[in-house]
Amino acid sequence: MPSAPSDPKRRPGRPTTRTADAGQRDLLIDAAVTMFARHGVAATSTKAIATEAGVTPALVHYYFRDREALLDAIFEERLQPMIDHVFGALQAGDADPVTRIQGLAAQLIRTAAGTPWFPGLWIREIVSVDGHLRERLLQRVAPQRAQLIAGPLAAAHAQGQLNPGLEPALVMVSLIGLTMLPLATTHIWRALPGAADIDTDTLVRHVTALLGHGLSVPPKDPA
Repeated sequence: MPSAPSDPKRRPGRPTTRTADAGQRDLLIDAAVTMFARHGVAATSTKAIATEAGVTPALVHYYFRDREALLDAIFEERLQPMIDHVFGALQAGDADPVTRIQGLAAQLIRTAAGTPWFPGLWIREIVSVDGHLRERLLQRVAPQRAQLIAGPLAAAHAQGQLNPGLEPALVMVSLIGLTMLPLATTHIWRALPGAADIDTDTLVRHVTALLGHGLSVPPKDPA
């Protein structure tokens, strides 16, 4: 019995409906963020992404016409939802400013710790001056999210609700340093004395304690 003729309309590398429905595009995005976190965008080839995903390079090109399209997808479908999740609690919360910042820090730590590729990607492609995701973050997210923090903090600071030695514009910078840097450098500090058993809960407790004492108005010296 002769075999059925191949579909002349389907180009090499183009997935069938069945494979498309299997989530190939998401698989490729996940493979890309994993490889970018390990090696950086510039050092990761399309072939390497395809190998990580277990597909052909042609399939990568089918879904993403070029590297910029892939980076857009990573930002919009992986980073943006993560950022929205972290900052979501601030939208409706009416807690005092110290509690709000502590809650944001805890949410960021837990979210990043639960996303193994994120700390490495943050160091390589956001913090780095030539990071490939840096401008996307600065243009699409950072100003709006920073204002959610800076505005209420500045008002609370002016009303004497926060430590007078603080600079409100630098609080978010400090928060990022306290939360993301430890997660991105675990391979370094884990070898320090007493650090081997530090887990996510311990890091949350440590960072929220630092923020709580640093942000709060210092107690008055007894007369």
